[in-house]
Parts: sequence; C-alpha cells; structure tokens
Amino acid sequence: MSSPLSLFLNFKNGVALGLVVVLAGCPPPVANTPSTASDTSSGTTDETPSSTGETPTSTSETPTPTTGVEEEFDGVIAPATRTYRPLGGPEIAAASDPLLDYAELAIVSVGQTYAAVYAEAAARLEFAGVPEAVYQLRTRLPAQAELPGLPGPQQVTVAQARVLDIYAQTFAGRPDVASTDDGATAVIVSASDMLPLGPEDQFELYSYNTDTQLLEFPNFNPEDMSGSPQPDATEIGEWTIAWRPDTGRAGWPLVDPGKGDDLWLGHLVAGPLVPEPMGAELQDPWSFAQRYVLGEAAELSLAPMKAGAATAVSGTFAPIASEVVSLDVRAGEFMAELQIYDADLKSVGCFIAAVLEPGTDHPIVGMTPNLGGINVYGLDAPVDPECMGDECDTMFVTPGDRVVDLEIGNPYPGDGTPTLIVQCSRYVFVADPGGGGVPDYLAADLIVQGRLADLASKPIVPKLGLVRDLAVNGVEVPPDASLEGVGVNPTISFTTPKFGAPDVYTITIRTLDDTDGIDGPVLRRSLGSIRTEFTEVTIPDGFLEPGGHYYVQVTAERGRGLTEAHADSHDIWVSRAMTGVLTP
Repeated sequence: MSSPLSLFLNFKNGVALGLVVVLAGCPPPVANTPSTASDTSSGTTDETPSSTGETPTSTSETPTPTTGVEEEFDGVIAPATRTYRPLGGPEIAAASDPLLDYAELAIVSVGQTYAAVYAEAAARLEFAGVPEAVYQLRTRLPAQAELPGLPGPQQVTVAQARVLDIYAQTFAGRPDVASTDDGATAVIVSASDMLPLGPEDQFELYSYNTDTQLLEFPNFNPEDMSGSPQPDATEIGEWTIAWRPDTGRAGWPLVDPGKGDDLWLGHLVAGPLVPEPMGAELQDPWSFAQRYVLGEAAELSLAPMKAGAATAVSGTFAPIASEVVSLDVRAGEFMAELQIYDADLKSVGCFIAAVLEPGTDHPIVGMTPNLGGINVYGLDAPVDPECMGDECDTMFVTPGDRVVDLEIGNPYPGDGTPTLIVQCSRYVFVADPGGGGVPDYLAADLIVQGRLADLASKPIVPKLGLVRDLAVNGVEVPPDASLEGVGVNPTISFTTPKFGAPDVYTITIRTLDDTDGIDGPVLRRSLGSIRTEFTEVTIPDGFLEPGGHYYVQVTAERGRGLTEAHADSHDIWVSRAMTGVLTP
C-alpha cells in the first residue's frame, strides 16, 4: 500500500520539470513510497523514542478505545508475525523481533518507562505493567547510511489501546533479502532497443521480490561521467547509477536472481498534455501540464548484487500495450480547501499517478511502480492572451476542474491492483534560514487514493479536509508567518477537519537547516513523527534543538490506523496541513 513519498524537482527557467516529481523533501504523489504505518520522506520509515521518563502527551479529547485485550495480560502487546508474498511461491509467515529493527524502543506512561520484551512463543512484543492510561511508544531507527553522523529518525505513537497492530503486516517479496548501507554500491545499466530518449523522460528500476524502487533522471550535463544516455539515444550503454532504492525494508536491499529476484527497468516517456497551446489555452494551467506513461520496460539480467560493488545489469526494452482511462478531476475543490489558512495561493500543483499496488484482496507493504500520470502546476498567465513577451501583465491561475485522459502501461506479471493517487499540493516559500540565496519552502497536501477503476467511475474530489485551528503553544502560525521562542517541547493542537473522519493523525517535524549527506547537501528532512488519535500533543525531547528552524505538518488519514479496528484499505484519504517556521 502506498503513502506519500519524496521525489525530486528539476527547474528550468523557473518551470518545474519532471515526471512523478515534486519539491524534494515534500511528500509528492504517492508514487514510489512504501506503505508502512509511518510517515515517510525518502522511502525509509520515520520512527522515534527516547526513554527520558517524561510525562505523557496531553490530550484535548479522549477518543473511544478502538480495541480491547485479546487475552489476559497486564500491559500492552504488539503482535509481530510478518507475512511475505514472494514471487512464484506460497505465503511465508515469519515471526520477527521488532527490537532488532530499532536503536531504541520503549513505552513511557505516567512518568515511568516500560521496556519491551519479545515473547518468542507468542511472536509479539510485551510491555508489562503499563497502566490503562494514555502512553507514548517511543522508537528510533538506526542511523541512516545517507546521513552519516546523525541519529536515526524517530516516531512516537501516542495511544491508549492495549493491542497495537503496527508490526504484524503483510509484505511484498521474500523475507530473507540481504541489505547494505555501503554508499559505493551501484548498478551499471545497459539496455538496447529503446524508444528515442526525450528531454523530460525518466527511468525506474523496480524489483517486487526485494521491494525496491529507484527513480532516475538522465544526466544531460556534457561533463557528466556516469555514462547517462543523452537526448534522442536509442540505447543505454554503461550507465552507472548509485544504488539508493526506496524500500519498505531496512537499508538498501540487494537483488539476487539466484533466489528468484526480479529487476525491471521502466522507461517513463514524457510529453505535453496539450502540444501547442494557443489563445485562451494560454490562461489555463492544464495547457502546460506534463503527461507520462510507462512506454516500455526491460527485464534485466544480472549476477547477485554485492555490497560496495558495481553490478552490471542488462536487458532489451519491449514496448508496452497501453490503455487510456478518462478521469474527472475536480481540482477546483482541492484548491478551495488548500487555501483555508491563507486565501492567496502563490504556488500549487496537482499530481495524478497510476501505480501498481501490491496485493489484491487488501493492500500490502511494498513499493508501487509507476504506470502513468499527469503533473500540472499553477500558472502565471497573461491577462491578455494575445500579449506576448516579458512586458505582459500576468495573473496567477490555479488548476481548475478538468476531464483528462490518462494513459497507462503495465508490463508486470503477477498479482497487483492498479491504483490511482490524486494529490494537490501548495507551497509557501520562505527565506533560507541559513542565509543562502535559494528559498526554502513548506508544503501542504490533499490526497485521494484508491483502485483506479473505482476512482475513474465518478468525479474525483477531496475526501478529507485539512485540520483546522492548527496552533503551536496555543498560537496559530499561518504558513507565511513564523514564531520564535516555542521551546524544545512545544504543544501542537488542532481541531478535526470539516469533512471526512480521520482514523489517525501524524505530526511530522521537519528541519529547514541544511546538513551534509553522502551525496551532497540535504536541504530539508524529516526528523520523525508522532502518530495519535488525539488532537493535541506535546513534542518530546529529541526533535527540536535551540537555534534550529523547523515546521510541523499535521497529517490526517482515513484508511490506516493503529489497531485492527482501523484495518488498512485500498481507499486512503490524506490531508496535510502546515505551520509556518518555528524556532525554539
């Protein structure tokens, strides 16, 4: 199952280019993100903790408990049996100790810390003695290979359920995949019989069995030494690509054909939705929308990948028979909800992505390869459509309602559910806190996700509104404002959306302060998140530091929850509101 991911945005003369892409660090169309019970920003899960013995998060309302105790146990339990669905084989149930996945994991309740014990016979975590009160499950992932020297991301789950359904899940692929954190790991790609490469085309490496997905733009810089294909090329020679796939697993999984692993190279062919806009079309953002389709794919041959090595992969592209689906996208309704915190929309975009969701009877945890999509952005349009040149008066126009034809291609064998994600986002640009010349930005989103056939059968409208009255320490901080002196443990509060009924909220803390990663500067990143059914939380220690610059996103979700009473669904509604810039 998918959840919003992070991709990349290219700019050319101020115009956003790319396929399934949005501003880096901003969750985009849910096109290549694993579906886990946590917010994600680069294909890896955000998790958290620290057993400092603090008092638990306060609440402004008490939700009805969603589940009871499955058996007599004085405390909290979390089942931990994982089910895997490998290629060409039966399901495999594997008990897994979650303690091995985290650097920290404990519950804090009423000022006390309760350690987890893995009960192997019952295949579950047990937190003995946790009182029947609101508690914080605090976890922290190990340090990420791409961010050396920094602690791993955190996640805090604030709940009162006695049974947490967050570790027992069904996963795409086999259970025994080896992974690496060695930044020297790479693939050297060769592929023949390619359609002529267009300037906005993109490639995607995908493996169901290892649950990996890697989106890659060609590099047209003449000084590039990677061997990237160039415009109009009809083959890929030896293109070296760093192996940094998005995945729902730990680290960067290694593909091993000897164990039945697949590896595909998809060519996402891009082009304009309207080939030559004229007249009144020049005032319509859809006239400048970009469409893309998975036009061809190559099933690749390779030796087993090895950590720290460059593995040669090769194949021959084969064209994909495509189909066209008509979609009635009511973008105007998305835009109306996105402006509730600020009537002046200055930068917006809508992203329509058809992906292949693993699982048919219900969604399962796994990457979602792209089948086709459309991206449209707000437009500085000429007031007079007959006026040409830089001297024309302009007006900002947001995407309106539109019936569009979406072309998709699907070469992948086996089970899967063609899924549609429609995401509309707004961006607020702020001065770089570090004093650099490139502005930073904050993002808010509305997302509707479901089976492609179902969503295509009726108008597509937002199903879940933004949370209202979003405040920090009781002070509302609009996206274009800032608030200093919030402290390192500010209280985030909000009221429920005006429409839709969320199963859970996720409060994600993002930093705007740059840091160095193994591939260069990282401009913004998620520090972790807090998942809860409550509408007021206090950010625990370990997130904010004096002198830092942050903003908070509050995500409301329908279709995923913390307990069995809110089982995962193909139909997922998401809204994500944002604060302005916060400094402790």
